[in-house]
Amino acid sequence: MYQYWGYGLLIESEIEFPELLPYSFETPDATITIGKTPDYLAGDNVLSRVRVQISPNEYLLKLLNIANYYVAEGSTVIVEPNAGADEKSIRLFLLSSAFAAILYQRNLIPLHASAIEYHDGVALFCGPSGLGKSTTVTMLGQKGYKIFSDDVCVLRSSTENGAIEALPSYPMVKLWEDSFSKLDIEMAGEDNRLRPQLPKYARFYHQEFNISPKPIKKIFMLEKSKLIAKPEIEKLGPLSAFSEVQKNAYRSMQMNAMLKRNVHFEMISKLTMRTPCYKVGRPEFGNSVEALCSLLETYLHLND
Repeated sequence: MYQYWGYGLLIESEIEFPELLPYSFETPDATITIGKTPDYLAGDNVLSRVRVQISPNEYLLKLLNIANYYVAEGSTVIVEPNAGADEKSIRLFLLSSAFAAILYQRNLIPLHASAIEYHDGVALFCGPSGLGKSTTVTMLGQKGYKIFSDDVCVLRSSTENGAIEALPSYPMVKLWEDSFSKLDIEMAGEDNRLRPQLPKYARFYHQEFNISPKPIKKIFMLEKSKLIAKPEIEKLGPLSAFSEVQKNAYRSMQMNAMLKRNVHFEMISKLTMRTPCYKVGRPEFGNSVEALCSLLETYLHLND
């Protein structure tokens, strides 16, 4: 069995994960095995959709030509690969959908956000896929900031003071093919392609990966606009901040079906009442990453 750290959890796995951080421990929080998954979930509280069934403590995902995934009680994962499925695709959906299920089952909230380390804490960059979270933190990394997490940050209440803190996912940034030219960095090789035929690639940072939980110092909500020619930033009040941040729950259908909306509401409310939050607009077209990051640096240096 392989042993890893990921999403704040100690993971024991029959599947090897180049994406995760190797880590030695005695007792795992979660175990991943290869085996036969259930045909369906039973009970009155099961949400059934095409290819997926979810209850408060179980999750069953069936992806054609890839694998079936079963997650239970925040600690057990069974993967049933389909014949001929490529290993990268199997791992990718395990690291996204299956791990989101584990986290919700454990009363942890995965937020759709990338982050950099900042002032003994982190600054979050939130937004749905395609808004440039990964490109933004990679550019800030080139400017000397340390990347904390890409795409997902795990929120939990601090055991010391009850404040909301962030944990990283794993030491890999996922960049679309055109991001390499926008960032003026060397193109990744085929070995780092995330899935066959998908023009998205991995950049690893295992040596710099910091697994310590960090307080959240600032939040930036990314959005694209056809109405602006250059990046713009405005500060949000607590109510507007809550409205914007709560939209970024990762795999929100799982959150709702697992009856974790109250946990999510409490965490986001506490977070946005105490943390400066900004709405960041960027032009829908063109390469604005350099101008965006220069503007973000100005706001990172503000004392709110």
